[in-house]
Amino acid sequence: MFGSRVEKRLSSFSISLQRIASSGRSPLAFFVCALAMALAYRIHLTWALFTRAIRPFDFDPSAHPVWFMVKYLPYDLVLVFFCFLLLWMFSHVSTIVKNRRIRMLFTIAGSVLLHLFIISLFLIHGGHTRLLFEAQTGLSYFVIQEFVLNVPVIEVIKFVDWKDGLSLLMPIGLFWGVLLLPLVFRVRIFKVSIGILILLSSFSIIGASFKSHDLPAEIRLNPAIFLLSDIAEQGIFKISPEDRYIKIVKEGDLGIQPGGMDYRDRVKPLKFFPPANDHPWNIVFFIMESVGSRYIFETDRGRPIPMPFLHGLAKESWHFKNHYTSSNISTKAIFSLLSGLYDFFHQGTFGMRPDANVPSLYNYLPKDYESFLITPSPIQWYFPTAFVKNSGLTEMHHFENLNLKAREEKHSFGRYIGRDEIQTIDFFNHRIRQAKEPFLGIYLSFTAHLPYFDYGPDYRIVQPDESMISRYYNNLNLLDHMLKRVYENLKKEGLLERTIFVIVGDHGQAFGQHHSDNYMHHRYSYNENLETPVIIHQPALFKPRTVEVPTSHVDILPTLLDAMRIPYSPEFLDGESLFHHRLSRKYIFVYGYEGTISSLDQQLIKVQYSLKKKRCWAFDLKADPEEKQPLDCSYGGQLEALRKFTGFHDASLVRYNESMKEKKKISEAESIATMKSQK
Repeated sequence: MFGSRVEKRLSSFSISLQRIASSGRSPLAFFVCALAMALAYRIHLTWALFTRAIRPFDFDPSAHPVWFMVKYLPYDLVLVFFCFLLLWMFSHVSTIVKNRRIRMLFTIAGSVLLHLFIISLFLIHGGHTRLLFEAQTGLSYFVIQEFVLNVPVIEVIKFVDWKDGLSLLMPIGLFWGVLLLPLVFRVRIFKVSIGILILLSSFSIIGASFKSHDLPAEIRLNPAIFLLSDIAEQGIFKISPEDRYIKIVKEGDLGIQPGGMDYRDRVKPLKFFPPANDHPWNIVFFIMESVGSRYIFETDRGRPIPMPFLHGLAKESWHFKNHYTSSNISTKAIFSLLSGLYDFFHQGTFGMRPDANVPSLYNYLPKDYESFLITPSPIQWYFPTAFVKNSGLTEMHHFENLNLKAREEKHSFGRYIGRDEIQTIDFFNHRIRQAKEPFLGIYLSFTAHLPYFDYGPDYRIVQPDESMISRYYNNLNLLDHMLKRVYENLKKEGLLERTIFVIVGDHGQAFGQHHSDNYMHHRYSYNENLETPVIIHQPALFKPRTVEVPTSHVDILPTLLDAMRIPYSPEFLDGESLFHHRLSRKYIFVYGYEGTISSLDQQLIKVQYSLKKKRCWAFDLKADPEEKQPLDCSYGGQLEALRKFTGFHDASLVRYNESMKEKKKISEAESIATMKSQK
């Protein structure tokens, strides 16, 4: 009796599957295709997590069994089932339409959309995995915005080869392979797929009962679900009227910052210039990519100091000990270093705009300066190239045009690429020897950026292991050797006594502090993401001194201009010269790429506001330097000043740029008129 009932139900289930397979060929083919993509992604990800040298978020294989991924399979299976159900319902809508022509158009449009959807799913899975291993992030709303706003399409195409194009044919081929099979084989494949679905669901239920270390959502969730959840949380976020950037700049207002006592003290500070010199100053501006203050002189666990040369040089220089980047991404941070201005306090990057025409350091220098920039990296991805070129600094040597050895670290999801740092430093030193004084030489390093290429035992202070921070420490040591070579080259050529040597990091670097996904620098605005060192060396101008007050990237330019006795208009800079006997400003400001704006006062009260979550919090960095105890936002005046400043600044920066563009047009017209009159 019982057996016959089971037999009837199985027979009924088999007939149902047969009906689905015969009535919904496209949904069935898509179901098999999507299931294959999801399983391939999960298997590929698991294999990479256990075998690759670089792992996202310092994933520790020893803390997880090989089969641990089965507990996260429901995310993949839910996506597959939901997409199948949606497509099956959509395919049956066309049967309701009576008009043959409309039904045909409906079918064609549905087929095109289905193929685009399959390709999109494939790209989302592949892009997410590649970003996990190359950038310590998943495919999120902000990543897509970054590509749209700041990355030229041609630069993206460079990272796509013919193999990527061929791989797109795989899901389409599988879809059509199932679609064209005879009914009997489609039914069998459908039954096998359902069996796999049930089996995997059972495994995931069993796996869920086993405890394992928490993992970031980028690893746990299916890439499509992660992207959709991120868009739901951030992308469709509507800023309330009071949170919109305040357009309060009036035509008659002057300056880049709002006036009043909310931002500056009433008493104007005194300025003490360094001794005047009868010769112009060379400038070597050494920007260290991804170098955080807390790591450079660290000796925890008996480890040798990573940067001993820099440590010694700091004692003979101005050492900004409490320095903060203006943003936790390079494009905005480097713009501030070279302009003395904050970039936009939103995700768009001013320095990447083709019409960025505000002055840079190069524009403040006399016309006879020879200027050049050298970096081993592909600068189009994270350098404000348009701003620098528009300012007149056109000699740039970078990955694309340097004929030097390429460093590569390949893996199944792509590759990291840069020119050899040692050879690039040799090229920089050679260019300095060729330069006609006075000169401005800018070097942007790459070695402390992921993936932290291994340059061999000569530059290791710890033995390489599975953790990224070990590789990072070794590469800080390599960077220290490179700084020493530049210093010794200047000394050997007799240039050191006439050169200002500026050494600065663009932003900090995180290794899992505070959150399991806080790696690299762009995800959060904790101090490990924002703190970075500054050392300015020229004993004739900068007597050894440790600067304890909080400083920002925007302070570097006015400080250099005062050191060289070059006049400037303070109202058109956000920074303040450190040659003042004290700083009059009350706050420094930071934009976090994750959607956080921050302010820090001179008493080290750090107030932060999330534009996405509409939430404020604070830290007292004197009492809580590790930011373990967030405080409620009871610093109302500082919060209001923060929100007012960011709105005013973004609007005034655009207005300032428009005025500089107009002046440039007038100047160019006058130059053309002069040339014509001379002829």
